[in-house]
Amino acid sequence: MRIFILIFSIILPIIVTTTVTISLLLIPPQLIHSQSLIEEEEEEEENSTISVNSTDSINLSSILKFENVKTIPNEIRVGEKFSLSATVINTGSYPVTFIANICDSELYAMFDNKVGELNAPACKMVSKPVTLNAGEKAIVQRISGLSGITYKALEEGKSNAKAILPYTINVSDDISIDSHVKNTFIVTINPNSF
Repeated sequence: MRIFILIFSIILPIIVTTTVTISLLLIPPQLIHSQSLIEEEEEEEENSTISVNSTDSINLSSILKFENVKTIPNEIRVGEKFSLSATVINTGSYPVTFIANICDSELYAMFDNKVGELNAPACKMVSKPVTLNAGEKAIVQRISGLSGITYKALEEGKSNAKAILPYTINVSDDISIDSHVKNTFIVTINPNSF
């Protein structure tokens, strides 16, 4: 038994090191130790880095982009509840995954004080992630009242908002990187029609 444990303790580190090395060889060389930035509409920038082990790092820019973000309905009045809809595109070379089911979508927005966020019943359904390959598009929605959050227009005017969608970049079977895409947009809230 001691011999088995001794052999296992010697072989396991070799297998782990070999697996990490092979995984790194599958990554295109331009991505290793490269400088990359996540760009937003407001021209804010932040670094996106993942450490594979103590000496290697991979930097990737945000490869999922918003093509448009809109509200459902398009015209919102004070006191009305509304939902979000966004079209996203994978502009990178790796597949990305995210949750985009109507019931438990990960899409959310942060608004100024003209829009309130109300708690709604959380969805009990568990969804499989959507996979977008390079160049593919998808529509992602957060439907008020179904997904745990309800957005409500509180006062008339233009509300500044930021849509956010967390996603995972699938570099290989062994390496995935959590990221998110952000986009600013403006919601016009019209007066009541009383």
